[in-house]
Parts: sequence; C-alpha cells; structure tokens
Amino acid sequence: MKRLLFLVLLSILPLHINGCSQIQNNTDNNNKPPLSMVTQSSEITSADISEGKQVIQEYFNALKNSRYDDLQKTLGRYKQGLYNKENIDKWKPDLDSIEYPGNYIDLNTPPSSYISIYKKAPYKFMTLHVIFTEELKKKDWDYILVKEEEKSSWVIHDWGK
Repeated sequence: MKRLLFLVLLSILPLHINGCSQIQNNTDNNNKPPLSMVTQSSEITSADISEGKQVIQEYFNALKNSRYDDLQKTLGRYKQGLYNKENIDKWKPDLDSIEYPGNYIDLNTPPSSYISIYKKAPYKFMTLHVIFTEELKKKDWDYILVKEEEKSSWVIHDWGK
C-alpha cells in the first residue's frame, strides 16, 4: 500500500511542477498589454502633426476639386477603394479646422481595425480633430492617421466619432 501511494505521489509531482511553470509563464505574459492596447511606438512630434495636417488638407482639396489620384495618395490601405472616378463628385465638404489631438478616439490605442486586418500595430499613429462643413452643417470627426513604417508617409486610416 505504501508503495502504491509513493508511486501515485511520484507520478503527480511532475504534473504539479509542469503546471506551476505554466502558471508562471502565463503571469509573465499577463504583464504585457495586448497588442490592441500598445501605445504608439514613438512620440508624435510637431513635424508629424504638421505632416498629418497636410494630409488632411490634401484629402479635402482633392475631394473638393475631384482629383482622384491626389485623393488616393492620402488614403491608407484600409480606405483604398472607397472612392472611384464615378463617385468622387458626390461629397464636397469644406474644411474648417484641424487640431491635434483628436476628441473622440483614444490617443494611446492603435486602430483596432488596422491590427485585426494587418496583424500588427503601425509604426506610428495619431488622431486629428477635423471640423468641416457639409451642406451648411458643421461636423466634427476624428481622423486616424497611420505611418506604417518609419520611412512611410502619413496616410488616413479611418475616421469617425
């Protein structure tokens, strides 16, 4: 009987040790924030903000003047295909102002749509608060801009409230 009890305890001991080491590994991983909560990899500089504002201005100018190719240059992969040469004349908002930071979207969270599609966070991201006039009504949205890689240009990833 003692021998049987000893064998049972001896067989359980490796499982207990293995289980404890997995718990330790899990707690190490729990200390790291999920990818969707990673903050921007680099600080947003005044040059970044100026470049981002320029992208927004170019976007609104391209819409207003129906310049399809210029419009496409301002849009990131996520919004590519939204406009085409037939529908570019449909929306003609007037840009009123652009401010950093955005009002509605958390500054420290990379766009979840970017992460879910491309399986990584962009190199840098920021939100700009944009006020525009559409058919005599003032609207304000946050525009999410991303810089996919260090050498990439800023592009519009998404917008909304």
